Amino acid sequence: MTPKPAKKAPKKAAAKPRKATIAKTGQRSIAAITAQHHRVTVHSAHVAAVMGMRQKGKTTHAGATPHFDVSYVTSFGKKGATLAQAILQNCERDYSTLQHVFGGLTPHRLPFVVQVTSDNSGASHSSCLGTDMSIGGRSGSNVDFIRSLLVAEADEVFMANFGHGWDCGASNGEGLSRVLANDIYQGVEPAGFISSNSWLNSSRDNFVDQTYPSDTDYPSIGCSVLFLNWLRFQLNHTWSDIVAAGAGTLSDTYKNLTGKSTGWQDFQATITSHFPPGRQYRLKTDNPFPL
Repeated sequence: MTPKPAKKAPKKAAAKPRKATIAKTGQRSIAAITAQHHRVTVHSAHVAAVMGMRQKGKTTHAGATPHFDVSYVTSFGKKGATLAQAILQNCERDYSTLQHVFGGLTPHRLPFVVQVTSDNSGASHSSCLGTDMSIGGRSGSNVDFIRSLLVAEADEVFMANFGHGWDCGASNGEGLSRVLANDIYQGVEPAGFISSNSWLNSSRDNFVDQTYPSDTDYPSIGCSVLFLNWLRFQLNHTWSDIVAAGAGTLSDTYKNLTGKSTGWQDFQATITSHFPPGRQYRLKTDNPFPL
């Protein structure tokens, strides 16, 4: 991906996906992944900061754990210090959860170097493999949502090290990034972060058999998060099994899990029966399962 917008909060997407080429994607080379930048989109405002760059100004070191080193922008004051400590309290627990999901893998380039900034620019790191993390401290009012943004970035580093077709710059990887973070911190995402409605209220294009080559298109992300949560909470596959079955498309992931080539048809049948097309949906979560 070329510089990618941050997982911003709340972002409103158009009802239909952008008219760009929808391409099947497979596992890409480490060099290609390293050259990319990633942001977790959490708001619709224009982000003036360059992708992957830290907020300018003096920083204060808040503390370190075995896998994380955390600072905050000094001008953020007490709020920055509080958020940094909140991250330090849970980051090792969340790291262990992700490490289990990714089969015990230890990412390269540790520790994660985390800076809490005083803006609402979401979360970013310099590349899919980049362990330098920037977390916008004003991206949401819920402390656990701020923690979840770090999880979403960290799991993309696990993803890039793991491979198996999970691409943090495409709809399948962006979906995985979000569902893992949302499962660890349930029900904390602001309304604008929820992507499922964007797909349900659109033409419902097939992003299961084909992967959308961007992590900022909300309809394709919405399809991805619904499909992955369907696998986990409707069909009861574990996250570890889903991740291990990863492929360039979600349909191939489904085939690796089940041996069936009917991922899109099976998923669509469940969705259509519970969320008939032609209506406007306002789900308060990206995980409505089990249905």
